[in-house]
Amino acid sequence: MQDEDAINVDLLKKMMMGGFSSDSSGFVPKKDKTSRQKAKRNVEIDLHFDVVFPQEGSTPHNKRLPMQLEVLQEFIADSKKNSVTIAYIIVGKGEGKLKSMVSSELTRQKIRHSLVADPPYFGNAFKISF
Repeated sequence: MQDEDAINVDLLKKMMMGGFSSDSSGFVPKKDKTSRQKAKRNVEIDLHFDVVFPQEGSTPHNKRLPMQLEVLQEFIADSKKNSVTIAYIIVGKGEGKLKSMVSSELTRQKIRHSLVADPPYFGNAFKISF
């Protein structure tokens, strides 16, 4: 390069920081508020007993599963009431009793469901569709 073709360092910095756009008017349109409202977060419930009932640690193990299933039924009813189309139910690893009972309950209520093998659930959650 010749001296007359030297790059202006300040101009280069502005370009790297996104100071210029392809639109020469300098007008940047505001983001559409409706598009932000349409982006929905994942609706999920974690059925781990210590998460759902943090104060009930002394509950006998044979009474925990019915309590967790009752929470599941309330979650399903609330999801339907609020027109949720997709939700996630975290069941965890454990012995698999909760996972099988949740699957049975979803089948009984004729709710489409599948295990989610992808992160962050790694097969320890159901994806349900209403």
